[in-house]
Formats: sequence, structure tokens, C-alpha cells
Amino acid sequence: MSKPKTFNWRPLATVGLLLAVILYLGFQAYRSISSKVDTEMAITHSVYDSIKVDGLIYRSETLIPSSGKGTPYFTVENGTRVAKGGAIASVYKDAGSGRIKQEISDIEKQIAAFKTISADAESNRLALDTINEQTKESMYHLLYSTDAGLFSGVDSSHFDLLYSLSKKQLATGKSSDFSEKIQELEAQKAKLEKQYSSPVSTIEAPVAGYFVDTVDGFEKKLKTEQLAKLSVGDLQDYLKLESQPEKGVCGKIVSGYEWYLACVLPDRYYNALGEGKSLSLRLSFVLDEAIPATVYACNKDNNGNLAVVFRCDYMSQELSAIRKESVEIQLVEYTGLKVPKRAIVIDENQQAGVYVKSGNVVMFRKIEQIYSEPADYVICKPMTESGYLRLYDDIIVGGKDLYDGKIVS
Repeated sequence: MSKPKTFNWRPLATVGLLLAVILYLGFQAYRSISSKVDTEMAITHSVYDSIKVDGLIYRSETLIPSSGKGTPYFTVENGTRVAKGGAIASVYKDAGSGRIKQEISDIEKQIAAFKTISADAESNRLALDTINEQTKESMYHLLYSTDAGLFSGVDSSHFDLLYSLSKKQLATGKSSDFSEKIQELEAQKAKLEKQYSSPVSTIEAPVAGYFVDTVDGFEKKLKTEQLAKLSVGDLQDYLKLESQPEKGVCGKIVSGYEWYLACVLPDRYYNALGEGKSLSLRLSFVLDEAIPATVYACNKDNNGNLAVVFRCDYMSQELSAIRKESVEIQLVEYTGLKVPKRAIVIDENQQAGVYVKSGNVVMFRKIEQIYSEPADYVICKPMTESGYLRLYDDIIVGGKDLYDGKIVS
């Protein structure tokens, strides 16, 4: 009689054990992947509640009569501060002499520069590191002036860049000296001097202030003395006017640092724009930085509008020439912690907050919003109480199944 066969469990147990190991490793891999989080640091950030509007510039301006005897050639750059009675232009019988005078001046400047470089080279005062820094700075100013349309700055930066590159040639031994170049420039200068005719007269500044070589016809219309009572209707009419330069003038002088910007706004801003209130203006197409300003006047009409006048005490070459400009009025500044909107959650107590990563532990932190940007962030009030978001906390902006106390990698 044959002995009955017994079932061999060993292969099945081996397979079961192998599957268990695979499942365990898979679970650990999934857990590792799902517990990874992306974070963004909580930093201090400032934003403004602002209005964008078209503004009209008022200044104290004095027109400069042109000379009918010839062609004026300005001897000072646009935006330069001049003294009363100071020469601002030479008048020539023909336009060519003024151009020749400028060419002679440019050549004299180049000659002086090459002589200075040569003297520095002879005394071993050409440091390559310093020259490289000067070259970078000159290139930056050239690019900035070109981008901003500051043409006088382009000329100056272009010369500074060539000056630095010439010094580098001597410092690196690519050029032994500039004696031949100086002789060439001297010959050009002598040739031009033979063609040059002296000016027949000069034009002087009638008052002290900033020289501007353009006029737009608003100089006699926009009186700063009338700004306190400026009406919405008058301002709207002025904003519609086109530039009509006055004949017989060759420029103007802007007196002092003080100027005004007037604009029309809805009367819902009346309480926010009381006389004497300090705020900031941004003229993005003119300057990079904000300009401090004070509300000088705020006059209502019967149609729900305001004529608002801002007084500014900051003057520059760019500001001295503008008339109609788009302006951003920065009403209120909000400063706090910058929090991504996608990170905000609401807990079971209807409390807004975010999850932060502290070490390898997820923790819930409450927030108190004070401003919501149109973009992807909100500004939260910095709080010292326990349980609130703090500066430099790592806010979790990406993760799965987050909860307070979860362990993450």
C-alpha cells in the first residue's frame, strides 16, 4: 500500500514572503514620495494700494527769448542748473559753426584723456582690477542711458567706456603709447579751427534754475499761483490740450526744486487724499524710484470728481522736462509676511492658516491677512502670539495629505 503524498507549503510560503517584501518596499517608496514637500520661506514684503492716472505737471517756468541774429548753440546740457546771467548758448551766423565748436570740444576732451592715460602708465598707476571695474560701470551706465533715452548720458557714458578701454590697452601691453593718436587728434582740431567762426552773441539765463531746451506752450497757461483753487473742469480742459510751442523762444528755466502734479480722480478718494497727507508717486517711464509728495489741494465738483494737486520737492534732469505723464499714486503701504495663496488652508475651526515644515514635522500656523495681491500672494500681519506664522518659517506650498504633526522628508 503506497504512502499518501503531503502538500509542500514551502514554495507557497516563499512566494508569499516575497510578495510581502515587495509590498512593504513599495509602500515605503510611496510613503517616501508622498511625504516630500515643497516649501517657500516667509519673508517681509511691502505692497501699495495705488491708483494709476494721467497727470499734468505745473512748475515755475521762465521762457528764454531766442536771438534773431543767428543760430543758437547751447553750451549747457538739458537739465543743468544755471545761475542768473549765466551763458547758456552761443549765437552763430550759421548752424555749422556751432557744430564745429562741439567737435573741437570733443577732440580737446579726447586729447586730455589720452595724455592723462599716458602719464598714469609712465608712473605705473594703471591697476587692471580697477580698470575692469570702471569698464563694467561705464558699460552699465551706457546701457541704462540708452534704455532710458537719456542722450546726454549716452554721450558721457560712451566716452567713459572708451577711456577705460584705452587704459586697458596700455595696462595689458596691447598698446605702447598714444602719441600717434594724440598727433592725429591735434591735426583734426587744427583743421576744424580754420573752419570755425566765432559767435556773434550769447544768450544768458534770465533767472536761476534748471535749463530745459524745449517748450510746449503750457508755460504761460499753467500758473502755480492758481493751484489751490484748481477746478476739475479747468484741469480736464488742460489735459485735452496739445503741445503748441511758442515762437521766438529757445528754451526755458525751471525755478527751484518745487513742482506740482495735478490729476482728476473719483471723489471716493476724498478722505484718503486730505490736504497735507504725505504719500509717494511713481512715474515709471521717467524714474525708477518713487517720489515723495504731499497733497497740496483736493477740490470736489458736483459730478463726483476731484481735482487733486500733489506738491513735490525733488527735481532731476528727467523731471524738469516732462509735462503730461502717467502716474501711479501710492495711497497706502501694506508691509507684512508674503504668503502664497496656494498654501492657505482653513482648519476645522474656520481658522485660516498654512502648514509649515519644522525639521521633518508638519505644523499648522495661523495667519491674519491684511492685503490680497491681484497676483498669487497675500500679505499677513506679523504676529508674536504662539501658533501664528513667523518670519523665515518654511511654508509648505506642495505636498499630499498634510496634517498637523505629519512626519515628512
